[in-house]
Amino acid sequence: MWTRRESNLGGGFFTPYCYTLSVRIIPKRYLIFMKKIIWTAVVLIIVIIFIIIGASSSSAPTISTSTPTQPVFKVGIVLPMTGPAGTLGEASKKSVELALSKFTPDQLKRVEVIYADDQFDPKQTVSVTQKLIDVDKVNAIIAYSSPSSVAASYIAEKASVPMIGLGNSTDINGGKQWVVRYMLGPEAQARAIEQLLLKGKYKKVAMIWNQSDGPKSVHDQLAKILPAEKYKIVADESVTKSENDFKTSIAKIRSAKPDVVMAYISPQVGVFAKQARDAGLTVPLVSGPVFEIVDQLKAAQGALDNQLFVSNDNVPFIDEYFAKYASYPTIAGDYIYDAITQFAKIAQADNTSNTAVMQSLRASFGGVAGSYNYNGDGSFDVVQVVKKWDGEKFVVVK
Repeated sequence: MWTRRESNLGGGFFTPYCYTLSVRIIPKRYLIFMKKIIWTAVVLIIVIIFIIIGASSSSAPTISTSTPTQPVFKVGIVLPMTGPAGTLGEASKKSVELALSKFTPDQLKRVEVIYADDQFDPKQTVSVTQKLIDVDKVNAIIAYSSPSSVAASYIAEKASVPMIGLGNSTDINGGKQWVVRYMLGPEAQARAIEQLLLKGKYKKVAMIWNQSDGPKSVHDQLAKILPAEKYKIVADESVTKSENDFKTSIAKIRSAKPDVVMAYISPQVGVFAKQARDAGLTVPLVSGPVFEIVDQLKAAQGALDNQLFVSNDNVPFIDEYFAKYASYPTIAGDYIYDAITQFAKIAQADNTSNTAVMQSLRASFGGVAGSYNYNGDGSFDVVQVVKKWDGEKFVVVK
């Protein structure tokens, strides 16, 4: 601080002054106090800045870079895994495994198969199908055989769950929005039998069939077609689905002296063929794909060798199946292969809603069974060929 005082050097008009500087020392405790205030202010400013930045970022929209997980598409498959038709279910399961082996590991993550055993009993079919829908929450259903497919179709239709039925009964898909059928229809199959197996060869026809949806529906169509095409039906025998003693029916057929026997019995056609041969019935036996039931070919003990039947042109599939499993697929093995393939492909799509699934199912496509031509009513036509079992393998007869 500057101060003024008079100088001792003179006086009068001019009085000299002398200026001196005095210095005041600030106490140390005061300096420490000031530093605390300054640092506190700096910290407060920094905190306020971070609060402002945080508020700004929280109000901005968040952009996620993660990929949403695609839900697994569950397919419930109703098969006779146990009981008298258990071999059909086991062979069909192998067809499913063969089909899925064509997909990559990443693709298979999108599809899950859940099997349900109905023991080839429609009452069981109803309960296991209901469980698949209510408990397992499946996205789609495949049912094997006409009786099982008919029973399952009503459950699937009520629940609006897409379903593929493997059978030739029109009751599977008839009047239903959520069900399609993979197998030649009864009229188309009956006409294939008449045109490819009977025409120009035979006139007197005997028929034996069992009282289940598939065989009965084909029989009923043949009963209309054959008389109209000038054939004479000399015997017409129906048996129960569980029948294994055909001696009475065979005796009636023999006495009618037919040129050929149309044997549409499933699954015990091999038992019938052996009993017919043992009883001296030596006329040709013809049929549809029921002659492809391999365990029945064994049960026939040669009685079905070289007997002609109409079926899909699926020999490459049969050969591939045999190469993998050292056994043959059973009836409708190609259909169940194509059915699970269709659902596995659908599972890869972004939209797997029930409506989208049905749009995909209601379209023509190609499979191991051949070309599926959609009829517009939930059914498909598949080109048929004449085949036989030569004792070792299936062969297409030109």
